[in-house]
Amino acid sequence: MTNLLAVRATGGPGGPSRSTGANVSQREDLANFITMITRDETPFTSDIGKSSASAIYHEWQTDTLEAPGNSRIPEGQDFLAPAAGGASATPTVGGKFAESGPQRTRLGNYTQINGKTIAVSGTRRAVDQAGVADEYAYQLKKRGTELRRDVEFDMIHSYNVSSAITPQDGSSRSAGGFQSFINSASTVVYVGQFMAPSAGTGSLALTDIDSVMQKIYEQGGKATKIMVSPKIRRDFSDLMVSDTGVVRNIDAGGQLRQSVDVYMSDFGEVMVVPNYIMGLSNLLDGIHGHNHASNKFTSGGRPDAANLAALIYDPMWFATAYLRPLQEVDVGQQGDSTKGMMVEECTLEVRNPLGCGAIYGLN
Repeated sequence: MTNLLAVRATGGPGGPSRSTGANVSQREDLANFITMITRDETPFTSDIGKSSASAIYHEWQTDTLEAPGNSRIPEGQDFLAPAAGGASATPTVGGKFAESGPQRTRLGNYTQINGKTIAVSGTRRAVDQAGVADEYAYQLKKRGTELRRDVEFDMIHSYNVSSAITPQDGSSRSAGGFQSFINSASTVVYVGQFMAPSAGTGSLALTDIDSVMQKIYEQGGKATKIMVSPKIRRDFSDLMVSDTGVVRNIDAGGQLRQSVDVYMSDFGEVMVVPNYIMGLSNLLDGIHGHNHASNKFTSGGRPDAANLAALIYDPMWFATAYLRPLQEVDVGQQGDSTKGMMVEECTLEVRNPLGCGAIYGLN
């Protein structure tokens, strides 16, 4: 079909030929700037804390209180040594009087080494380029931004499991992400094929959000944010009409507000945070559903993580623990090229998984 607009793909009309003819002496007009529209924010990692690690396996501890109950005792009650389930005595004492209580739990995550390489020829650093003062410095900044996005991907969208390797065997350690810790029915709601292999696509529902908020509250936490992909962000705003019957009014300025930024549940307010990375395609290997551990929840066994989850959490329970902060390794001059490498080693510290939840199996 003839292109009636005479536009060449998305690059716009081609420039004039200047090899010969009346226009051969005209100078090119190339603007001295470079535009980039790719999103570079990291909503999750930018909002959580930072800590330090001193070994490749970074550990921390959690504790919990015994469930409330009867701890009544009579006058003059003798000492009873604490025991699991409480100690019996005559006359009868409350079951919680000599209860030893829960034990502390030790959690951990392996550090993961992340890196980017840079190589710029001597010619590229010497020529006069539009919008670039130094090609090496430009590439250094660009690769650093890409590395930040890669870490965000690993922490919230990779579904990685914390794993180690034999030292210096040519493989890489893997740091467990959000889903590696937040996967218990204590604070998670599973929908769609996560519940049964034959189930259809799961959809976001306010009742599921309320259920997760209730579970987190009962464990002692209070979520403040719900992080979703751009598509699920739109679905969430639509829920406020379809599930609640709210009518959107046009204000005095003629503006119609469609989005919902904060949802007030029975157990506190949560801010809705869109994260473009959660909408990216990522085929997962070996993922099983909640109630069918022996079956993959797609026939091919490789579900796509795009739009799969809604993360409900409080940033205070997370931190990036650095064994080696981001640094530039100067590889130096090799022949006619300047080479460098950016390296950092870090892991995700989930200080108390019971303070966070998720909805898995969406779309």
